[in-house]
Amino acid sequence: MSEYTDQDRAIALIGIYQTAKMVYDLATTGNTNDKAFQTSIDSLFCDQPDNTLAVYGGEVENIQLGVNTLLAQMSSDQAIQNRNVEVTRYVLSMIILEKKLNQIEGKMGAIYSGLETARAQREHFSDFHENVIASLANTYSKNVSDVSPRVMVNGQHGHLQNSAVANKIRALLLAGIRSATLWRQVGGSRWGLIWSRKKYLRAAQALSRGPQDSQPPSFFNPDN
Repeated sequence: MSEYTDQDRAIALIGIYQTAKMVYDLATTGNTNDKAFQTSIDSLFCDQPDNTLAVYGGEVENIQLGVNTLLAQMSSDQAIQNRNVEVTRYVLSMIILEKKLNQIEGKMGAIYSGLETARAQREHFSDFHENVIASLANTYSKNVSDVSPRVMVNGQHGHLQNSAVANKIRALLLAGIRSATLWRQVGGSRWGLIWSRKKYLRAAQALSRGPQDSQPPSFFNPDN
């Protein structure tokens, strides 16, 4: 995929880190960044983007939580003991799950159908209405929760037992898998996380310079 750049891959990986950080925040505090949350949910409905950053609304500001999280987790200047192990685990789990889902016949098609249902609900209610989030959470539960390895979310019992919070977490995990699909489509790989760490860091640090003009393929298209 030579037409895609290091920045394309960094943007998609940042999308995964952003959802992972919000899952952690919701599980431990019950709250998260509104702009980042809306950006990640919107990404689920962007299946014909003009460029990689367009998946996240076309604005670098929309993924700053992910940028900061990636830099904190991957930078050699950051003390290992200060890195968030849970966030890293969520990132890797979503990457592995995305690959597994692509190997199971019919899974991506079923997820796409679930997204279409949620898209229709957005038109009837509002973009981030609790019914829409619940629909996305249900799509995750029906199509992803039974796939191994499951994403085991740790946090405060009170938050995890709160249905609204739990639905947001599941919806974000679905958005993280969406970003993992994008990352794979633009040339990301698990080996690349090791061998290209410095490239990811440089690209993340340079994001304020603007998006790249490359067009990723349609997300969740069974023909991809």
